[in-house]
Amino acid sequence: GIMGKSGTGKSSLCNAIFQSRICATHPLNGCTRQAHRLTLQLGERRMTLVDLPGIGETPQHDQEYRTLYRQLLPELDLIIWILRADERAYAADITMHQFLLNEGADPSRFLFVLSHADRVFPAEEWNATEKCPSRQQALSLATVTARVATLFPSSFPVLSVAAPVGWNLPAFVSLMIHALPPQATSAVYSHIRGENRSEQARKHAQQTFGETIGKSFDDAVARFSFPAWMLQLLRKTRDRIIHLLITLWERLF
Repeated sequence: GIMGKSGTGKSSLCNAIFQSRICATHPLNGCTRQAHRLTLQLGERRMTLVDLPGIGETPQHDQEYRTLYRQLLPELDLIIWILRADERAYAADITMHQFLLNEGADPSRFLFVLSHADRVFPAEEWNATEKCPSRQQALSLATVTARVATLFPSSFPVLSVAAPVGWNLPAFVSLMIHALPPQATSAVYSHIRGENRSEQARKHAQQTFGETIGKSFDDAVARFSFPAWMLQLLRKTRDRIIHLLITLWERLF
């Protein structure tokens, strides 16, 4: 799921990361009024992205969204929360985040990201040629990152991105892949744009794929009582199957 205030660039980030243009964007209005389930499909591989309506436009809308968020919470493997790096007004985000925690949300399922890194002070120093922040901007981003990490405790570090120019997107993708539950990593990785993939993300997705297959095999075997000799044979078969599937992983995903 993708959350955050209207205007933080939720849809723009999705479009920059994934292979297909999947979220509508508009520079003036908060265009996501409902939760949109967007199914990405490559061959037989599917991934569902839930683009959630932006908070902070009006108190009335936020109250309506609370009911929606409460209903969707159990379905989401990961909640990517987008905050603008060039603003300090996070009150609406803090309130909604605390509400979700009070509703039983697992803190380890939240990943906080700072968008619009290119607009952080001093915005005029952004290096358009290299598509990266200046030294002073990097210091500003470090300050904002530390503040956000204090306001929104998480199991994962806070990263800054500039989606329109692709800055720091591979690092964000790698963090996202590590934050996902094991059974979801390979499917999500397969939908990532090639320029945003990293060797670290690929290895982690491949490793968790093998671990997931192994766990499924173990769970299936545990349902039955087998003699010792057969269990030994099944373990050998298990290891061979996992090795074969890991070898074929890149063809599968």
